[in-house]
This record gives sequence, C-alpha cells and structure tokens, in this order.
Amino acid sequence: MEEDKHMKKYFISIIILLAAAASATVSSCSKFDDMSKNPYALYEAPAESFVHPIMFKTEYNLMSVFRSTTALLMQYGVSVNSEVSSRVIDNYNIPEGTTDDIWSALYIQYGNAVAMHKQAIDDKDDAMQGVALILRALLITQITDTYGDIPFSEAGLLPLEENLTHYSTRYDTQKDIYRDVICMLEDANELLAKAQADGQINFSAVCDKTFKGSLDKWRRFGNSLYARSLMRIALKVIEEDGGNLQLDEKWEAVSVRGQLAKLYHDFQAGDGDYPQMRSRADRPLVPFSDQYEPEHTPFYTMTSGNWNALAVSDVLTRHMLDYTEKVDSDGITYYDYKPGPYFYEGTGTGNVEDPRYDCWWRKATGMPVQLTNDARVRFLDSDEHKSKAGNSKIGRMTFGVDGNGNPSPSGITQLIFDLKNADYYPLMQYSELLFIYAEAGVRNWISDASGLAAYLQLYQDGIRESILEWRPDLTATSQWTVDYVNFCSNGMTFSDGNSFNSNNALEAILTQKWVSQFFIGIESWCDYRRTGYPLLRTDGPAAANNHILPTRMRYPSDEAYRNTVAYPEALNRWLGGTNNIQTDVWWANTVISKETRLIGRQ
Repeated sequence: MEEDKHMKKYFISIIILLAAAASATVSSCSKFDDMSKNPYALYEAPAESFVHPIMFKTEYNLMSVFRSTTALLMQYGVSVNSEVSSRVIDNYNIPEGTTDDIWSALYIQYGNAVAMHKQAIDDKDDAMQGVALILRALLITQITDTYGDIPFSEAGLLPLEENLTHYSTRYDTQKDIYRDVICMLEDANELLAKAQADGQINFSAVCDKTFKGSLDKWRRFGNSLYARSLMRIALKVIEEDGGNLQLDEKWEAVSVRGQLAKLYHDFQAGDGDYPQMRSRADRPLVPFSDQYEPEHTPFYTMTSGNWNALAVSDVLTRHMLDYTEKVDSDGITYYDYKPGPYFYEGTGTGNVEDPRYDCWWRKATGMPVQLTNDARVRFLDSDEHKSKAGNSKIGRMTFGVDGNGNPSPSGITQLIFDLKNADYYPLMQYSELLFIYAEAGVRNWISDASGLAAYLQLYQDGIRESILEWRPDLTATSQWTVDYVNFCSNGMTFSDGNSFNSNNALEAILTQKWVSQFFIGIESWCDYRRTGYPLLRTDGPAAANNHILPTRMRYPSDEAYRNTVAYPEALNRWLGGTNNIQTDVWWANTVISKETRLIGRQ
C-alpha cells in the first residue's frame, strides 16, 4: 500500500486539484506559486490549501462507489449489462480486485489529511487542525467500514518520513480505530470552538469551496459525523461493553447513549457544546463543474450505454410508487405502476408517489433482483416490459437535459437536478441526523425522543427534509410533500402489515433512511449491516455468497505482496485466514443485527 508510486500519487492528485482551488484567486493560498514551481514542496503549503482537493476527491470517489457498488448491493438498482463480469456485485459473486476503489482512492486522501494536520500543528493553527481531524475521521471511517480492520495508526505517514524504504503497515482493529475517531472528533470540536472564541470566523473561501471557509459550518459538520459515528458503534458497544467505550488519557470513556443524548439536546437547541447541522443549508455540498475538466463528475464522460446499464430495482420502486402486482409470461412477478410517477395526482386515497423518484430514475418498471442471466434476458425482452414501439419500460438513472437545453423525456424535475452531471453533490444529508435521532428515540437511548409522538415527528421531519433536499421546487407545505409524509405515517405498511407504530418503528425509520441515502457513498450498506434494515431478500435464484449480502469488501489483491507481514496477520486474526466477504466487521457483529438480517433470507 505505502510505496513510492503511492507517495507520488499523494503529490500528483492534490497538486492537480489545488490548481482548481486556486485558479480564481491564487493569492488566497499564499504559497501556491512556489508549489507550482516545485511540486515536491507540497507539504510546505498552508494547511488550508488541502481542504478543497481532499473534499472534492473524496466525494468524487464516494459517488462513483455508490453507483458501481452500493446501488447494487443495497438494491436501489440492478445491472442490465450483458457481460457477466458486470453483474457479480448484484449477485454477491465478488472476486478480489473488483472493489478496490475505496482503498486505493481514499487512502491517498487520508495521507493528504495527515499531512494537512501536521502542517496545521506546525503553524499552530487551531482551526486547520480541527478541519484536518474532521477530514481524517471521515476518510478513515469510510475505509474501515468497507473492509474492517485496516492500517490506521501507521497509515498516511510515508510522505512525512525521511526513510522511504519502510512499507509494512500494521492493521489496527476496527474497535481501536473508532476509539481514535471519537477522540479526533472531540478534539476537532474543541479546537474549532477555541478558534471561534479567539475571534476567527473564516478561512480562505478559495481553498474551501464546500463551506466557503466557514468554521461554524465545519464544526457543525464534524459534530454531525460524531452523531453518525456514535450510532454506528452503539449497538456493538452496548452489547460488548455495556455502552461505555474506553478512549484515551484525555477523553477517558464515552457512554454512547449518554453522548447521543447530549448531542440530541444540542441538535434541538441549534447550538450548545456540540453544534450540528441546523438545516439543509448546513449540508456539505461539494461543487462540480462541466466547464472545468479537473472538476468534472466521475460520470462526465460516461457513455449513455454505460450510464443506462443500471436499471432501477423493483425493491425500490415498491417503496416509492403505487403499483399492482402481476406475473409475466415467464412466471416472474412484476409490478404495474400507476398513475405517474412523473406528476402528482392527489386523490386522498391509496399510495402517493414519492416526489424524489423522478430525480433519480426515468420510467417506472423495476428489475427483480438476483435473477439468473437467462431469466434477466427474458425479463428485459418480454412484451410486458416493452412499449408498443418496442422500447423498454425498465427505469434507468436520469441524466439531465438534451443538447438544446430541453428536459429529457423523464420529466420536468430533470431541470431541477441533473443526476449524471450536477453542479454539486452532498457528502452528507441533513435528513440523516433526523433519522439517527429517531432511531435512538425508538431504542430508548434518548429520553427526550423516546415517546411515540417524539420519534414519529423526527421520522416525518426526516422524510420531509429528504424530499426537499432533492426537490427545491417543493416546500414543506406543498400538497405533494404533505400527502407523501402523511402516507408514510398512515398509509404505507411494513413487514407486519401495519402502518407506522411503536412495533414497526425501527423498520419504518431505517427503511426511509435507506431511501434517503441515495447517492451517499456506502451509508445505507453500513446501516443494513448494523441493523438488518431495510429487510432485503438475499436468496434469489442467482444469489451467491451463501445468500449473504456481503458484510465487507475484500482487501485489495495486491496487499498480499505489498504488505507481506501485516496482511497475513490480519487475515489470521479476525478473518479465519481467508479474505472473505462473510465475516462481520466489528460494529456489525451483534445478535440483533444478525437476527434481523436473517429475516431477509427466509
């Protein structure tokens, strides 16, 4: 992992993107001219110069990972590519090397964040130390949540060392990594609070295109990640250690329930010791550009054929659209949708189409999951799934406007959000916080949110905010918004056949959270492994991996010869000696999660 070519990647990736960050106002990042002359002097740059390149490349890769991996694992979509190699993720037949993206891309950015942190310490810059720690926490959690135990305490240090011949990097346990992540986020909150108390409000907006240099928004983002991290580990820490996680000498121990309650109090107050996102306006929206090549989306040059190779899953359409269940001529169950989904017909009865659907998909018919290749081909070619003109009725991801600036055939909402080449994408949604606290309320971890009325309100607020995150043409009082939120509370039924109530609240909240996490990296996959929700069928005709939705991704295939000592030690310590995708990562290895996931296989 850590050898010369990776060190060079640290330099090259951030230098290219620093050009984008500094192009408008070079003087704002004072040493940019020197860096342009001497690229190997990168780590003498001011710490703030690292911010946008790290944020951009992190979001760039997480978007790509969602579409190529998470969308398929979590049954938002199904591949319709005719090549067998493109469908292995759908059916859990995933060889080594298929999903190396998070490892290879995010470790580069983690190394940049480590270098930024060191530079901020050298500069005695509290604010940049805080921002760097937030970036480190974000990046390392994405990597460990994908693979499990990973190099951490010795990772990202190579560019800072004089001895470039040491490549072996030991693997830390995920529990130890999360101990440090909690400490990082506590330190970040403290450092940013100190910088604000000392009168610092902003840093260079040129170096931070996401928050325009606002320390307040960075602090709120860091504490929102704190809430996510606590929720990620809470079930495991409660089962294993009674709810208390030992940290370090400075922070001692944290009660996951108590700290979540504290965070919720400050979330409700809008401020306090741990200010968090207050609204959609506080979201980390990472900008992209179709005018400037270094800031294109990962999909900018993707051909329409490849873009259309991902079809909507009928698992998702059944949660978002009104349908009638039918059986086609091949004996495959499918769903006939009505009346939309591209317009709203409020009738006061029956299902109400999800307002977000047309932001994500064209056409309404969904593909069943885990079909064999022959059955998939027959389904696509069936007369039931083609129009009279012979065009497929199967939904594909939206892709914006045509060359003349007119809406694509998928509807007017394409003028609102161009999924393929938007000018921004969210790294985290505000609605996620509402669902986190709704879940904590149902589990009785937060007394102020534990009553049915309290967590129902958080559930409704989460759905409403998610709609408005994608549909800026709507408002909280738009009839479509109101009707859909009411439907999710009083009309939508769950696995027990009932609408939202105290018995099915966890399933309802986490199912709607799954819908809301569309295009947000690996978050819905993490929630599924952590809780077992949403309930997903994983025993279809073509499902491999013993009908287990993968619990982790395999370490990259080249680790075996790059990290010859630490890699086999890691395999033997927690994976039984094989680089498998059936072993639970630490925080997912709980009785309650395993029992719930099993329901989906029955």
